[in-house]
Amino acid sequence: MTAYENDGRFPDYSRVEVRYPRSKQEEHGDRSAWPWPPGTIVDQCGPDEWRVCVEDRDVAMLEDGRRAPRHTAPRNLYYPMCFRDASEIRRRTPQPVLRPATVAVRQSAPAARKPSTPAVRKGRSR
Repeated sequence: MTAYENDGRFPDYSRVEVRYPRSKQEEHGDRSAWPWPPGTIVDQCGPDEWRVCVEDRDVAMLEDGRRAPRHTAPRNLYYPMCFRDASEIRRRTPQPVLRPATVAVRQSAPAARKPSTPAVRKGRSR
């Protein structure tokens, strides 16, 4: 592949969303209806063409090309690459920041302090 200098519209290694079919049925359907899974720009390979790694678990494969079963370890997943023009790539939409729910803390009586010296009982010892 001939090296092509990136024009900066989608810089190398930038995170994007890319049109990519998740099934054979989608692949043979209307391309404008394909979903926008996440991906990363690998490089620009033409005046209006980029190579993109599609980083969606739904399209991940095993080394032998079979679909990856549900609980496959991430280190064993292979993601497809595709060539797309600018109309089929967009910057990732910001994901909402999920904040942990506020947990109500029950206020209880303060803990009793233990005296630093042993208690001495008054009176006669037995």
